[in-house]
Amino acid sequence: MKSGLLSSAILSLSASCMLMLPLDVMAVSRGNMPAYCRGEVSGQYGTKPMYVKTAKPKRAKDGSTTIRGTVDKGSEGIKAFECQFDAKGRFIGVMALTSDGE
Repeated sequence: MKSGLLSSAILSLSASCMLMLPLDVMAVSRGNMPAYCRGEVSGQYGTKPMYVKTAKPKRAKDGSTTIRGTVDKGSEGIKAFECQFDAKGRFIGVMALTSDGE
């Protein structure tokens, strides 16, 4: 009887954990990539999107897209970055291009 209760508890916990995981990462349209990038960068660098400047998206031969830009961190200076999207338009991440001296 105890193993049945334990199995139920594990199944219940597994189901609730699966609900918290994203089923699929949504693609970002090419026209919205710069704005999406600015939002992600502002969150990562702890500033407002208005302090983030982006260049035009560049598509690679493999279909992936990168967007370079800068973020003004005030007394910390201007930092360069690159946002990366895969060939399906899904956001991969932000890569810092300026060393923080670490």
